Amino acid sequence: MAITINSFYTAETPGKFKQVTRTIDGLEPHQILIKIVASGICHTDCYALDQQDLCLGHEPAGEVIEIGSAVKSFKVGDKAGFSYLKEACLECEQCVAGDDLYCQSRVLFPGTDNMNGYADKAIVDSRFAYHLPEGIDIKDMGVLMCAGSTVFNALYSTNTSPTHRVAIIGVGGLGHLALQFANKWGTSVTAISTSDDKKDEAISFGAHEFLNSKRFDDAEYLKTINKFDLIINTASANLPYDQYISLLKPKGQFLIVGVPTKPIEVNGRAFIGNELGMRGSLVGGRETVRKMLEFAARHNIKPAIEELPLTLEGLEEGIQRCLDYKPRYRIVLVAQ
Repeated sequence: MAITINSFYTAETPGKFKQVTRTIDGLEPHQILIKIVASGICHTDCYALDQQDLCLGHEPAGEVIEIGSAVKSFKVGDKAGFSYLKEACLECEQCVAGDDLYCQSRVLFPGTDNMNGYADKAIVDSRFAYHLPEGIDIKDMGVLMCAGSTVFNALYSTNTSPTHRVAIIGVGGLGHLALQFANKWGTSVTAISTSDDKKDEAISFGAHEFLNSKRFDDAEYLKTINKFDLIINTASANLPYDQYISLLKPKGQFLIVGVPTKPIEVNGRAFIGNELGMRGSLVGGRETVRKMLEFAARHNIKPAIEELPLTLEGLEEGIQRCLDYKPRYRIVLVAQ
């Protein structure tokens, strides 16, 4: 049966979109058709605004309205979503080990099929889709599968212990969720921000302590700060990295999840002398996303969202707010 999909594609002017209607012949065996109920806006989408004719959005959730002949894990009527990883070979060393996110044949957002979240429907490989757990609002699901799995994976992949001290740099779209996950993980959580205005909110999200990084230029002040086992940088701004590295315990780790705007410059001596680590972390593969959703449902973790309509006007307004760094803290487009 032919399927009609109405999508919003990037237009010639960055930040503007156009509605495109297309018809697909039908589903392949492992595919499902999802009617999109809510779709989050992530700043990653903004990096592709200068490319025309793309359907963006990798934080969608909705209802399964049709399934392919080989689909076993979903049925019509299920609530489901999909995320940044769209396909993997399922046979290579990484896939077999559960690291499908790092499959060398992986297909990441935005992919090549324009089946993404800024649309009324999307066709998805059911093996890369996720069930909505009981206790999670469908409006929150998409944000959790991107921002939530990003910060969850930062804790999960580093084998963070409940006895660890964890610092979160940035109280924003990623940071406000990182504070919640780290708190429910059982760790001692410190929020680091350039603005004291964020202190009360940071505490409400789960921080036990708050530091204003504008004071870090004072070397004597830095010496008074209890050091951390893990620092998660959710900010994209360029940082004086040596200051932050000095806050790590021996064998501590500095994890980058916010996309840096400039090359990172850091003194390597501290890494050698104290066996420190510095690396990046992506959103998380299928196992991680599933565990994250279970964890979030169990601990009532949810994003702070602003709602806009899933319309052309709503999308353009939301993208502009994202470009202006105005959301507190994520924008979700909701089907009308």
